Amino acid sequence: KWTERALNWSADLEPSEKELENLDKIIKLTNTKNLDFIVHTGDIINEIDKPNDLLNYKSFVNKIKSKIHHVPGNHDVGIDSEKLSKEGINFYRKNFGKDFYSLPWNDFELIFLNSSIFINSENIDLYNEQIDFIKKTLNGFGSKKRIIVFMHHPPYIDKKDILSSHQELIYSKGISYWTFEENINNEFFDLFTNHSLEYIFTGHLHLNLETNFKNTKIITTSALGLPLGDDPSGYRIIDYIDGRLSYEFYSI
Repeated sequence: KWTERALNWSADLEPSEKELENLDKIIKLTNTKNLDFIVHTGDIINEIDKPNDLLNYKSFVNKIKSKIHHVPGNHDVGIDSEKLSKEGINFYRKNFGKDFYSLPWNDFELIFLNSSIFINSENIDLYNEQIDFIKKTLNGFGSKKRIIVFMHHPPYIDKKDILSSHQELIYSKGISYWTFEENINNEFFDLFTNHSLEYIFTGHLHLNLETNFKNTKIITTSALGLPLGDDPSGYRIIDYIDGRLSYEFYSI
């Protein structure tokens, strides 16, 4: 069952037109700010076999003055948005570059991942390729390196952190659509045992959610497009001040 906000989100426009309107707003807004960079946490386009989706996005994003980093969402790596495919991976890498990579930022290492590989872990070659990348990246640091991960799917959702009004929405598709299977989640977090995985920033849920797994904060941000929860469409600004992070949400 959709919330009232979701049902009324694009009452005056076609959904695709509303998404482009919001994209235009965020571009104009970010161009007034002095940002280190922007991160798009996935579902960049809706359908990879519709060329206009890609053309529309690129025509807008080329206007952004700040550097933008992408991670793939499930809609970006498969004809079927619930199934990662080699064709989808090739499409993403051709049009957006690497689907997992890292870079330093202040005293953190930022790791950008393709969470659909964890959701579709039966693709063993891709799974091992990404796992090996994470291990190699972490092996380049001493112990307790501060880490932030950006990816599309939250690896873990604690049911008690979901508002009662959202639980039917989340669980109607089955929890495995939204987040990692338990064994995959455990394997993922075990990779960071000798380091300090402090934050994971994600999308996918189309609502705001904060939850914790062990010592890691998992922060999910509502969509710039259709919001499925009570939160409006919006974005999050991450600030680093004196070694600490803040991550306030703003509506668009």
